[in-house]
Amino acid sequence: MDELDLRTEEISTKTPSGASGFLLQNNPELQKLFFTPTENENPRVNDAKIRRLYMQAASQQWYAPQRINFDQEIATDAESLRIWRKFITIFYTLEKMGLNVIHNMMSKAVRKYKSEEMAFYLSAQTFDEARHVFAIEAYLRKLGAPPKYDWKYHVLGQVASMGAFRVENWLFSTLFSENFASTFIRRARQANIDPVGNELCKYLLVDESRHLHFLHIVLPDVMDRLSMMGRTYVKGAQFFIMKFSEMVLKSMEAEAAHVGLDRKAMMEEIFENVEKGYESFGVSRKFLWFPNIYPTKITPTQRIVVSH
Repeated sequence: MDELDLRTEEISTKTPSGASGFLLQNNPELQKLFFTPTENENPRVNDAKIRRLYMQAASQQWYAPQRINFDQEIATDAESLRIWRKFITIFYTLEKMGLNVIHNMMSKAVRKYKSEEMAFYLSAQTFDEARHVFAIEAYLRKLGAPPKYDWKYHVLGQVASMGAFRVENWLFSTLFSENFASTFIRRARQANIDPVGNELCKYLLVDESRHLHFLHIVLPDVMDRLSMMGRTYVKGAQFFIMKFSEMVLKSMEAEAAHVGLDRKAMMEEIFENVEKGYESFGVSRKFLWFPNIYPTKITPTQRIVVSH
């Protein structure tokens, strides 16, 4: 069998002449061709915005062996390396879990919200998740740790995508998981643990930001259509996911501090971002039940002060 040719210098990343570059030149006819959503009777989400986000996703694809220099040396002490391998293995597990869940839920979401544009966009996001798993696998090997799915976190995927309101719960669970991932990646990059990880985090953040944008487009419509029973179910499931995550991070507080990550500040940032997300949907901060990070009750304003 011939060997697979991975020589990146032969792969062109330039936009072909006559392609999407024309869309940036305020050409109404071409904009009408590409920006017009698929005709669909009574879509339950904003198809026009999702179409534009799909086009953004299609233009922002990246290829890990080409964009990230995996030849760079990782020089760190043995304890930091052990901890970082552990953390990246957990992150790999969560990303692979997200890939499996989106495969399972995409068609259900498209049918429920009668949106062909969701099919376009979620297909692109599925490829994002596959690319993340692929790149993190390579990073783990670079760290000297074989990629391994940690089954003790598998319950998170089950809680996020099962039950009577499984599509709605999946979308709201994704809001938490994307905020969690974005916060972890951003703080990991700030900790400057190694140059390969820093480059990887830079590209992961581009995708995570777009994933959050999608949720901010669709979740207001999802919330408007959710019954009182559905809202109660979602609140309970989200509390479990947040509590489970908080307990896991609390058990790793000392290890996180060793590699420059503040566990409490990270959870505060995640919770604040989730709260702001719900507020943007027209829902009070009191809608969700948030786990207590601190031993005494602290108001949201006080929590922001503590986290800095």
